[in-house]
Amino acid sequence: MAMKTWIGSNRGTGGEWNVYLGDALEVMKKLPANHFDCAITSPPYYWLRDYGIEGQMGHEETVADYVKVMADVMDEVRRVLKDQGLLFLNIGDTYYSGKGKSHGVDPKSTKRRFGLRAVDKSGGVGIGILPKSMIGIPWRVAMEMSKRKWVLRSAIIWHRKHALTEAVMDRPRRSYENIFMFAKERRYFFNRAALKDIVVEEDVWTIPARPKATNGIDTAPFPDELVERCLELGCPAGGKVLDCFAGSGTTVRVALASGRSATGVDLNPAFCQYMVEQLQGML
Repeated sequence: MAMKTWIGSNRGTGGEWNVYLGDALEVMKKLPANHFDCAITSPPYYWLRDYGIEGQMGHEETVADYVKVMADVMDEVRRVLKDQGLLFLNIGDTYYSGKGKSHGVDPKSTKRRFGLRAVDKSGGVGIGILPKSMIGIPWRVAMEMSKRKWVLRSAIIWHRKHALTEAVMDRPRRSYENIFMFAKERRYFFNRAALKDIVVEEDVWTIPARPKATNGIDTAPFPDELVERCLELGCPAGGKVLDCFAGSGTTVRVALASGRSATGVDLNPAFCQYMVEQLQGML
């Protein structure tokens, strides 16, 4: 797929925006080094959704392949971040079923329709785990990134208040996801004042999992408040923000509204078109 670019600005805040249609890794390679102050992103989770786009990430045959793809993209994120920049990476986990049959249709999402997924096949997705096991995807990705010169500074828990309840009866139902805060260097921009109203649990963020409506664009966006928290902590006023898996453009839109400039990348043409329309409609 040939890369396509949209460029604009917000007349009210003065922030500039760019949207790139294309593969995250290939687009990132074309962006300038040491350019962004902060990156906030949530990549496709391992075998949880099917967006129907050729080349989509998240459908790798083994866990090792998925971890490598994610770490490769984050290598480029590290390259384009300024030395004092931070990355906030939201990533969820997946269970290995090993049932040997199709996952079928999930009535909660049209994007959860699969044939036989890698996590349904026998063999333990290349790591030999037993059926019904949680794979540990977030930490596997985080540890691989740590081997590639990222500095893992915090493993924030996002308590997804009011999230849809899992239909499981033989384990506790999940209510959180990880947000890893990575630094490029030992010293970096961090606004400690943004935590002044959090008395005890600075690394447990209770934020409702109810994102802004996207008019049928099924992208699994995170809520505005989550992006706002990351920006307050890890991006200077007027800074430049990156989301290399932009989806419906929450990171780009919220960053722009805050007076910052932002760049979004996505492989899905429908998502990019929606993102551009939303950004062009901002005053």
